[in-house]
Amino acid sequence: MTDGDGRHRLRDAEHVLHGPEGSGAWRRLLYAVYVVALLAGLYGFTIVRALVEVVGPTWRAQGLVGPIAAAAGALLVALLALGHLAGRRRGPVTPDLPWIEHVVASSVDRRLTLRDAWRLPVTGLAAGGTVVGGVLGAALWAGGATGPVTAVVGVVGGLATGVALAVLWLAGQVVSDPAVERRSFGAAVAVSMRPRAALRGLGLEGLRAHSARSSRLGGAVLAGDPRAMRLEAASPVRRGRSLRLRSRGRERTLVARDLLGMRRQPLLLVGGLALVVPGTAAAAWSLAAPSAPVAGLVVGVLLAQLGGGLWGEGLRLQGDTLGAPRLLGGSVEQEALAHSVLPVVLFALAGATGAVPVTLLAGGSLLGALLVVLVLALTATAAQWVAAFRVGPPTLAFAAESGAALLVLWWAWPLVLGVVVGTLALAFPGPVAVLALGALAMLARRSLQRAAVAHRD
Repeated sequence: MTDGDGRHRLRDAEHVLHGPEGSGAWRRLLYAVYVVALLAGLYGFTIVRALVEVVGPTWRAQGLVGPIAAAAGALLVALLALGHLAGRRRGPVTPDLPWIEHVVASSVDRRLTLRDAWRLPVTGLAAGGTVVGGVLGAALWAGGATGPVTAVVGVVGGLATGVALAVLWLAGQVVSDPAVERRSFGAAVAVSMRPRAALRGLGLEGLRAHSARSSRLGGAVLAGDPRAMRLEAASPVRRGRSLRLRSRGRERTLVARDLLGMRRQPLLLVGGLALVVPGTAAAAWSLAAPSAPVAGLVVGVLLAQLGGGLWGEGLRLQGDTLGAPRLLGGSVEQEALAHSVLPVVLFALAGATGAVPVTLLAGGSLLGALLVVLVLALTATAAQWVAAFRVGPPTLAFAAESGAALLVLWWAWPLVLGVVVGTLALAFPGPVAVLALGALAMLARRSLQRAAVAHRD
C-alpha cells in the first residue's frame, strides 16, 4: 500500500471516529500550552526575577553561583534519566486500545497510524521546555544577573531539553517493547532520534500493554487510589529474587522485610540518597549561615521530604494491607513503628552526611547539624504515616466544578504538611517547634487509627 492510500484510509477512519472537526486533541494541547505560558509569564517570571534581585548578590559574594548551577545540572540529568525509566512502564505513544486494534493493526503504515500519538507528547514537552527555559532566562536577565543572551539561551536550552526528554521517553518504550530485538540504551536512543523508524518498529503487544497501563494509571489518579497507581507504575522486581525472609521475631522480621524490599529495589535507595543529602545540606546551610535566604530552608526541607518518602515502602504496604490478618500479631501501632525503623535509620545516615560538613564549614555546631537531621527525619516519617494511612478522598473531590483542585490538594496534603511543620520546627526552635512536631505526631497516629477502623468497617 502506498503512503497516499494509507493517508486516505487514515483520514476516513478519523472522520468516522471524530467527525469533520477531528478529535480536538491539538486544540486542547495548544490551549494547555497557552495557559502554562500565561501563568509562567505572569507569576513564574515575577517570582524568579525577585529572587534573583534579592538573593543574587549575596550568592555571588559567597561564591555559590557555581554550586547552584551544578546542582541544577544534576537535577536536569536526573529528570532525563527519570523520563527514560518512566518510558519503560508507560511510554509516550499510547493511543486508545480501539485505535490500536482497528487502525494500527491494519495494513496502513504503522508510522502513519502512530504519528499523532507521538507528535502530541513531543510537541507538549518541547513547548513546555521552551516556556520554562525562556522564563528562567528572561528572569535572570531582568534581575541583572546576566545579559540579554541568557534569554535566547534559555529558550533554545528549554526547547532542546524538552525534545531530549521526549526522545529518552520514547527510547524507554522502545527498550521495553517485546517486538523489538534486544537493544542497549545507546541503540534505543539512536533509533528514537529517528521517530519514523522507532514508530514503525513498535509491536502491537507492547502498544496494548502501554495503552492499557496508561488508562489504568489515569483511572487510579481520578479515583484517588494510591495503591492501584503504585502497582501500575512499579517496575517488576528482578533483583534479589533468590533472597528469602527468615523469622527473627515480630519487629525484627518486619524490619528485615523492609530491608529486603530495599535490596530488591535499589533505585529507591539511590533516589532517596540523591534527594535527602542535598536537602539536609541546604536546610543546615540556611540555618548556620546568617545571610542565607529562607527559600533555601524551604527547598531543603522539600527535598528531604521527597527523599524520605521513597524509603517508606513498608509503611505504604501496611496501609494497603490493613484489612488483612496480621500474621505476626501485635497492634497496628507496633507494626507501623517497626516499618518506621529503616526510613529513620537511612535518613539519619544520609542526613548526617549532608548536614554535618555544611554546618561545620558555615561555622555552626555539630549539635545543631544533628538537630536538623533529627527534626527532618521525624517530620518525613510522620508525613509518611499521614500519606500511607489516609482514607479515600472526600466526596467533593469527584464534583465537576472543584473536584480536580480538591483531588490535587488531597494528593499533596501529606507533603505540604511535612514541609510546613519541618520549616516551622527548624526556623523557630523552642515552644513553636515542640507544638508543631507534637501536632504532626498526633495527626499521624490519628491517621493510622482512622485507616484501621475504615478497613475493619
